[in-house]
Amino acid sequence: MKKTAKRNQNQAQSLHNLLSPAQVQEDLMERCKLAALRIGTDLLEEEVRALCGAEYSRKGEGQCYRGGSDRTRIIIDGGKFSITRPRVRNETGEVQLDMLDKLQHQDLLDEKMKRAMISGVSSRQYHEVVQGYSDKLSVSKSSVSRAFTRASQKDLDAINGSELSEHSFVALMLDGFEIGGQMIIAALGITNKMEKIPLGLKEGSSENAEVTTDLLTSIKERGFTTATSFFLAVIDGSKALRKALKRVFGDRVLIQRCWLHKLRNLKKYVPDKLHGTLLWRLKKIMNLTSLADAEKEMDSFARWLEGVSHGALESLKETAGELLTLHALGTTGILRRSLNNTNMIESMIAGARRRLRKVTKLSPKSNQRLRWAASSILAQQKGFQRLRGYKDAPGLIAALTDFKLESLAA
Repeated sequence: MKKTAKRNQNQAQSLHNLLSPAQVQEDLMERCKLAALRIGTDLLEEEVRALCGAEYSRKGEGQCYRGGSDRTRIIIDGGKFSITRPRVRNETGEVQLDMLDKLQHQDLLDEKMKRAMISGVSSRQYHEVVQGYSDKLSVSKSSVSRAFTRASQKDLDAINGSELSEHSFVALMLDGFEIGGQMIIAALGITNKMEKIPLGLKEGSSENAEVTTDLLTSIKERGFTTATSFFLAVIDGSKALRKALKRVFGDRVLIQRCWLHKLRNLKKYVPDKLHGTLLWRLKKIMNLTSLADAEKEMDSFARWLEGVSHGALESLKETAGELLTLHALGTTGILRRSLNNTNMIESMIAGARRRLRKVTKLSPKSNQRLRWAASSILAQQKGFQRLRGYKDAPGLIAALTDFKLESLAA
């Protein structure tokens, strides 16, 4: 017997020595699959035993009893696999097993498929990346698409419908971006803990005040609560965004214009050879600590522009005061550099675009663009860090609480 056992062991060892690394991995995953399926069957049997006892007999009136078995499918790591499930009955009919519901929970499969597609896997290729098992079931292109639709709709509902009253905000950012030929407006909130929270997405241009007003009204109705008397809104040069903010929030919102957008706008009016000087002068203003010093330098900048381009001067006058809102609040250092431009929300949008770069078919008749954008943004949110300069947040909060409108630069 010992010789036979040793001979069998040696034969098995020789067989495994002939396998390639890929074949060994395939064999390993196949065994993992069989183990997982056995565990799933055991979990079902445990519940049946708790309901019916160990014997195949009725336990009395109103009690459960075993009612044979049937084939069904359970979800394991993004795929559906067939097992034999026990059936349970009572005097009223079939008894649904709670463990079976959990093993078949559709949200698990939807979420798995959504993560794969956001990472760049197409619905046609999904079956190739389900980890582990060779006999994957129900991962056709259409089933993956339906799963992604369900999961991404939940993400869109989470961004556009979540209750906001549990947070206290000190700032928000608005920006527009384009996906598949359709403009979308995004809103990002900054809490008093300097955390970043996506607040809403809406199809439409940031140059359309009505669309932006609808988005901001929805945000307000969902419990948008400020931690201070005033709050900050950081925007580009869009007049429609400013109009909508004032329409919804009135004088409580303080506008900070993105100085990088203003720089790009001024460059359109100024000869190329003066772009370096333009950047130096505007950057100098933005780095000054004192509001009085910044206003003085802004006047000097305006006089310089007057001799260069009338169009550039008019563009500066249109928004000069709102470039210095953070100066008026006394915010300095890293925190000011985090809030005097829209880089933060643009970074979030850029991440969404990277995830969508392989998406070639977007239906103009549905909210597909919004759903894709929402899932991409929520995938990034898990990695959001607190705002740079967050240690200076108490000073900003105090300034927004005690602020006087007459402090704003003219």
